[in-house]
Parts: sequence; C-alpha cells; structure tokens
Amino acid sequence: KLIPVKVMAAAALIFLSSCDSNEVDPFGSAHLKVVNAAPNSGSQKFVMANIPYIGNLDYLEHSVSYHDVAVGNNLVSQFRDENDNDLYASEELDLDDDKRYTVYLTGESRNDAEVRLYEDNITAPASGKAKVKFIHLSAGAPANIDFIDAQGNNLALNVARYNQSDYSEINAGSLGIQVRGSGESE
Repeated sequence: KLIPVKVMAAAALIFLSSCDSNEVDPFGSAHLKVVNAAPNSGSQKFVMANIPYIGNLDYLEHSVSYHDVAVGNNLVSQFRDENDNDLYASEELDLDDDKRYTVYLTGESRNDAEVRLYEDNITAPASGKAKVKFIHLSAGAPANIDFIDAQGNNLALNVARYNQSDYSEINAGSLGIQVRGSGESE
C-alpha cells in the first residue's frame, strides 16, 4: 500500500523536530525574512529547525522576499559562517501560523551576537502613504534613541535597544532621518 506524500513529509518534519528541541507544527506555516545586521560577522547563512533557508548574507544584506517556513515552538534558529559552517549565533524562536516575521543577526562580534525576531505587519497603508517602523539594533548607540525626519518631526521616540516602534504612516517619497539619543537635540 502506498503512503501519501503529505504523511511522509509530516513524518519527516516530526522526525526532524525530535532532534534538538524543535516543536514543529507540520501543518502550519509562517513567512520569514532574514537580515544580517551584525557589522563584523562576515558572510552568514541562516538555518532553522535543521533546514537551511538562506545563505550568502553579508552585513546589511537580507532575503529579498519572505520564505515560507514551518511554525512551532523552540525552533532552533542559527546563523552560521558561510565558509566553514561555524556557529555564529543561535536562538530558539516561536513562530505562529499565518504570521510574517523578520529575523536579524545582531551584535558587534561573535561574543555578543544574538538572533532577534520581530513580527511584521504588511497591511496596506492609506493611499499616498508608506508604513514604517523603526528597530533599535545598535549596541554602540545610546540605550534609547529617537527617530526624527529632516523637518524635525518626531517619527518614533524613546525606542529602547532591541525594541521596535509601532508602525506609523508617513507621506510616500524620500525620507531623511536623524537618529539621536532620546531627548537630545542635534
């Protein structure tokens, strides 16, 4: 008797999830972008739940589109050196079904490197507007920062390190941004 392909795929995912601490839901999926935001990391690849997803990520490079990935809890997610596969940073992530996320490699060196996950909201903005959020990923900047446009309008204030602002809508077009320590003027 033939075993349906979906059953075999689910069995393979369950087997893979038994390795490490991955609790994979073989029937759910999320959408994930990957960004290397670690300036001294060299080229990285991102692997989640033992399945390679994307590679050749140099500093400030990112996956162009979202990747469909398995959902679940405690999904072992790693950035590994592209050339020798050495572990650079690892974290267990929880992903929910039908959500969109971006995962970032952060830190100034291997010693302080971390994997950070942020949920994305891609609902369309109002006509003529763009929707933005700001994330504070810099260990070298003040602990809390303000984002201000070129005209001096506040875009996001007091954003703590490794946190993100709420989404806000701005006029579509180019945008000049100043980043300052919270409460500082120029």
